[in-house]
Amino acid sequence: MSAKIGIDFHGVIDAQPELFAEFCREIRKLGIKVYIISGGPEKDVARCLLEHHIEYDGLWAIYDYYAAEGKVTWFDDGSFQVPTEMWNRAKAEYCAREKIDFHIDDSPVYGKYFAASYCRYDMANEVCALKNGVEIDFKHPAEAVRKVADLVLNGS
Repeated sequence: MSAKIGIDFHGVIDAQPELFAEFCREIRKLGIKVYIISGGPEKDVARCLLEHHIEYDGLWAIYDYYAAEGKVTWFDDGSFQVPTEMWNRAKAEYCAREKIDFHIDDSPVYGKYFAASYCRYDMANEVCALKNGVEIDFKHPAEAVRKVADLVLNGS
């Protein structure tokens, strides 16, 4: 079975698409599969990933998942809502179902639901921090690739 990582789109990839294009390309060369996990909608995320030449193995969006399940409430102004608890758990549940080993996200809210390693990304400092205090410096993408690969493949 191959190792898998998840990367959030909004607030992570879309904030620094060139950095994450390089990161995704290089980590995939090591045989690690990349899943883009987003609030959605999927078609908008896919368009942006294509524009920035961001390589990935799978794309999943909370909005599309719950819309297909009939669990999205639409309002007259075109906005929508998914119950907060369902929304907040969705990424962690997807990662558990798909056996994703490691997830990078900028939201502190989602982390508490993850069984997989959850790395909170701080765009301002280009650092991702795990709950155990380990930090991954994305200012140096090659080093970030090496460290994430070590964590995912070796648990170190």
